[in-house]
Amino acid sequence: MAEQSKVSEDLWLLDGLEDFRHYSSELIKQNRRTLAILSRDLDVLMYGTPDFVEAVSTFSRSSRHTHIQILIKNTKPAIESGHLLIRLAQKLTAKILVRKMTVEPNNKDMAFILGDTDKLLYKNNDAVYRGFFNSNAARELKPLREEFNYLWQYAEPEPEFQLLYI
Repeated sequence: MAEQSKVSEDLWLLDGLEDFRHYSSELIKQNRRTLAILSRDLDVLMYGTPDFVEAVSTFSRSSRHTHIQILIKNTKPAIESGHLLIRLAQKLTAKILVRKMTVEPNNKDMAFILGDTDKLLYKNNDAVYRGFFNSNAARELKPLREEFNYLWQYAEPEPEFQLLYI
């Protein structure tokens, strides 16, 4: 169960899948313009739920200025499962961009969602549901955004995610 940090009222310590589901939706609801997701395999239990996908869909359609970037290291599970978020990205190609990482991040185990310039949901290890949500994390977010941009620059589109229109 999430626990508010004694250090800051904006910081919540997360422990468990339900915490991550709740605060990922909170982050998206509080967001205005940009969303960046970095995940090893785009965990279907967290990112593939109808609630999460609906929140992303609503956010992406909320303004013509919204922009979503998703970086995945291992795309095979998302391809095999028919991941709902990937299906949404296929429909909203102008708003949601998905790429496969070709360069490893500094911390190979981490996963995160960056919202605008100040919201951060961070998993210490992408395989374990422990981490934090901070709605006022501009200082922590800046180096993660720089690393994300670097990884994005070298990432490539996943051909399996492309829809063919005939």
